[in-house]
Amino acid sequence: MSKYLSKSALKALNRIGDLMIPANGEFPSFSSLGGLEHIDEFVGYAPADDIKDLSMVLSILSWMPTFVLRWLIRKMETAPTNEGPLGPIFRQLDVGLKGIIYSCYYGGRPGNNYKGKDPLEIIGFELVRVID
Repeated sequence: MSKYLSKSALKALNRIGDLMIPANGEFPSFSSLGGLEHIDEFVGYAPADDIKDLSMVLSILSWMPTFVLRWLIRKMETAPTNEGPLGPIFRQLDVGLKGIIYSCYYGGRPGNNYKGKDPLEIIGFELVRVID
């Protein structure tokens, strides 16, 4: 499914994405939207070493129990006020993972098997190009 990330890395992104963006009313869960089908468009421009490191970290996270992933997400959310030695790591994870997950979710490109409204349609967002 991805030229850059392993199957286990994609599995971790789906699990973390579902914890960050669960189904809610009309809104689909992260994994049910299927936006990860377009992950290569977001990570393909990153340096090869960064992609390799991301894939490795996500592959490790794919084996973690859900309570560990919830703990990690809480640490990422409180990272801006974390003055400890792990604060910078949690801040990097927060920006990196949220960037990927939110880009896949709100990118306006659901997966091929998704049949509902995408989140942009639900919130009524439409990008309009103005030509002078």
